[in-house]
Amino acid sequence: MQNTTQTTIPKSIAKTPYSAKHPLNTPYSNLYLSNSEITSLRKNQRHITTPHYRSDNTILSERKQDESTKQDHMLLERNGYSIYLVNSFKQRIKTSTLIKRMYASRGYCTESTSSFSHNPHQFTFEACNEQQQLLGTLTLTIDSNEGLLADQLYKPEIDSFRNKGKYACEVSKLAFNPNSGSKEVFASLFHIAYIYAYFIYGVEDAFIEINPRHALFYKRMLGFHQIGEQRICQRVDAPAVLLHLDLNYMRDQIATLAGLTKCSRKSIYPYFLSQHKEDSIVNRIRQRSIRKLSNDTHPHSALAFLY
Repeated sequence: MQNTTQTTIPKSIAKTPYSAKHPLNTPYSNLYLSNSEITSLRKNQRHITTPHYRSDNTILSERKQDESTKQDHMLLERNGYSIYLVNSFKQRIKTSTLIKRMYASRGYCTESTSSFSHNPHQFTFEACNEQQQLLGTLTLTIDSNEGLLADQLYKPEIDSFRNKGKYACEVSKLAFNPNSGSKEVFASLFHIAYIYAYFIYGVEDAFIEINPRHALFYKRMLGFHQIGEQRICQRVDAPAVLLHLDLNYMRDQIATLAGLTKCSRKSIYPYFLSQHKEDSIVNRIRQRSIRKLSNDTHPHSALAFLY
């Protein structure tokens, strides 16, 4: 397998080069969140206000606070990039814009591609380089009474696992900057999502609703299996299939292959984190949740202990 500094995500994951910025009068202007979208999303965010006037000192103080909060939600530092739990309005604007841009590049509908959600069981992660440029993002949803996005097309298939007492999760809204994505960044984001699902919530079955032309990559590189026939996903107006992954299988692959970058086998697992790094992240998340609970006197605070 090639060295990680020379590899990039296959075209099925990230393609179509874009410059970092597009003037508003270009054909790409519709790929960014409009002012009305931003206003609507801001109104729906808790603890967010827009004062009529802010001094330079206030703005500087807010920026420092945002930086401090982001650092507190950093989960991983690795080879010139970091993985964060997305928790601020600014982060969600950035991730939503990347998702919208990359989905539009493939001809998908982008109306339902926002990373904003009030679901306490949904977590969005972002990868940023040292200049805080967004490299990629994905969203993990833990099954709850609100269900999963894939239930819209594949509820009977997912219910077949629920009926056996299985606890499910879903990976969705993946987007990677084609100019900076790599196998290692992709693997790190998936490993963080796996840690949350498997170690924090005890989930053993993961699902992903994916375009059929991307399915082979997930089957070969991660070990997913198709369990749902091709249908049209109305959210993005494109064909989709449902894939399933046993997270116990992922556990075994990480233990066997993580760190073996010269492995000849076609797999993304050699780019996953070491056991030591994984243990460190698990402990960090658990310690943060304990601190959050100890500072929160709300009787139902445990329902959102990771925030």
